Amino acid sequence: MKLTSVTLCVLAVLTFAHGPSYGQEQASTITLTLPSLSWALEIPGTGFRAERPRMAPSLESRSVLATNKQTSVTLSAFLEKAPKPGTAIECRDYYWSRAKQSPILKEQIGMSETGGIAIVEYFVPEWMGMKVQQKNMNVYLAQDDYWIDIHISKPLFKPQDQKLFQDIVKGIRIRQGYVPTPTDLIGFAAIHYLRREYAKAVPFYEKALEQEKKKPTLDPRMWKYLVDQLGMSYGMSANLKKAKDLYEWAIQQEPEYPMFYYNLACTHAELGDKQEAARNLKLAFRYKKNMLPGERLRDPRQDSSFREYLTDPAFAAELENLK
Repeated sequence: MKLTSVTLCVLAVLTFAHGPSYGQEQASTITLTLPSLSWALEIPGTGFRAERPRMAPSLESRSVLATNKQTSVTLSAFLEKAPKPGTAIECRDYYWSRAKQSPILKEQIGMSETGGIAIVEYFVPEWMGMKVQQKNMNVYLAQDDYWIDIHISKPLFKPQDQKLFQDIVKGIRIRQGYVPTPTDLIGFAAIHYLRREYAKAVPFYEKALEQEKKKPTLDPRMWKYLVDQLGMSYGMSANLKKAKDLYEWAIQQEPEYPMFYYNLACTHAELGDKQEAARNLKLAFRYKKNMLPGERLRDPRQDSSFREYLTDPAFAAELENLK
């Protein structure tokens, strides 16, 4: 992964879209942590648009890419299980020995250490025939059995831009006793969900929802996503009673959101309650104009939850009336 990080960051500067895409968020601090950690990496993020952190299926590494449109500074951060025990300097030696093998021309290479951090600085004068004059800095840290590589870059660099790099480096820290946010927890759960490890996803989704009930932080779209994912995780791990209770509670919070009704209909169908399944399907289609962008209601005839009822004349008639 580190062998290509320099290439990826150069490309990011040259091709990053104008304005944020869906899934990016602006925050004063960029944070990376993992389910097994009691600490988090924090990087100053004022003015940056950061993608939602990506996590490896192993749950042992996480990365994020962020850009500052005003300053043209791009940063990426990698947090991962160390291949061997070692200090920040050993971390730098390990990753830099691979990064410097990339075909990108690097000039004015310099190394330094400060406060438990190891640094490499260098210039990329051109990329694919274009003059970029890109200043690069890789910042390396070691914490417990994990290594960290933070890459900061800026094209068309001028001497006065050095302060932009220094301000970021000065603000990098390891925050002990970190409590994962709902966004962190949703990311942890998503790995298990994609693996179809629904029972393992449930505790993370539950904890995220508990936190949201005490202090809301998620935007409405992400909150609905959280509830849906938790409900489906309950259902797929054979805990239909909890799924039913969750969707009934969620409908009290959002009484005109169709997906809660649709998923509740599926749950009732799986529980063998044909009448409640049909009633909630009606409500789902009644409020379908409130679907979020990109969402759609499934055709119940194609949904396995309702398969055993399709030969029932009364239920089939109800489906014919759905619009």
